[in-house]
Amino acid sequence: MESTIRVQKVILSSGEERWVVLDESGELVVPIMKFIKYKDALGKAPNTLKTYCYHLKLFWVFLSEKNKHYKEGDLNLLAEFIGWLRRGANVSNTVYLDKGKKSIEVAKRTESSINSILNCIVEFYDFQWRNGEVAFDMKLKATKEIKITKRKYRRFLDHTVRSRTTKINILKLKESKRKVKTVTNEQAEMIYKACSNLRDQLIIRIMYEGGLRASELLSLWIEDFSISDCSITVRESKTKTGEKRKVYVSEETMNLFQDYIIDYHTAEADLNYVFINIKGKNSGKLMNYWTLQALIRRISKKTNIDFTAHMLRHTYATNLYDLGIKAGIIQKLLGHSQVQTTLNMYIHPSEETIRKHWEQAKQHGRIQE
Repeated sequence: MESTIRVQKVILSSGEERWVVLDESGELVVPIMKFIKYKDALGKAPNTLKTYCYHLKLFWVFLSEKNKHYKEGDLNLLAEFIGWLRRGANVSNTVYLDKGKKSIEVAKRTESSINSILNCIVEFYDFQWRNGEVAFDMKLKATKEIKITKRKYRRFLDHTVRSRTTKINILKLKESKRKVKTVTNEQAEMIYKACSNLRDQLIIRIMYEGGLRASELLSLWIEDFSISDCSITVRESKTKTGEKRKVYVSEETMNLFQDYIIDYHTAEADLNYVFINIKGKNSGKLMNYWTLQALIRRISKKTNIDFTAHMLRHTYATNLYDLGIKAGIIQKLLGHSQVQTTLNMYIHPSEETIRKHWEQAKQHGRIQE
């Protein structure tokens, strides 16, 4: 029998969207909602809070099937939960091979998804433990300290550190390395042409040409744009390194910015923020994260190109690398504190670039025939 525990969207008086978890009786699941309220107070993004709700809903469904209370949780229960997630919540997911071969069962969720869910559950238990609701320190028990024997990147003055240890999550599953997607120049042009107004066109151009995060984009003020050198100063960022950095866009994009301000920032829109709602009951008010997400979903459906705001950021970094920009410069433009983050997570050289570098190495005699 399918569980009736569900996640419900609610609209706050401010017009913002939030999510709640309801039990079989339609009542709030209080332990979950106390945790969500705590994370909301810490300033977690609405999308993150929504994800937490769905992760914890899954855990509550699992507890219901096991006839367990969340306060009975321990490492063994979480290990069972991992197995439950891998089986796809008891949903059959059989893959039938060619004739003569055996059928196999494949995991319903990826290791990455399961790790994300599990991290949320451990954080939930840590919150409950710190508030005296549970006696079991799940975070401590799930963490193991190990001695570092080899470091890929040595820090400055690394040799002065007497002992090096790190903490690992013993419940974490090993994740297969996945290739991060980027959009091609042709796809970017299709996305841009699918925009129905100046605001949407400007949003796509800034994310594609400047690599801004969604939150950074929405926090921009009009005065952050410098027409003289086609630069944008990032006002707010998720990291201190990312704040106050400058990124550069094309002259065409800066002209688009001026047209947008003239057309949409009228007397009714008395805001310093650049991106505002341009229709509906909230017209003239600050554009929020969910409006941006809805915009991207509409364009994605219209163009049949599966892309996200963050994918445009990855594309920006990759394009810079393909143009021969040094990793240290790309790091500064992205606002990363460590160049390793830029190299390991954001630069995805195209096949053409890999081939070009190989040809250059061959030409200089670094590769023997």
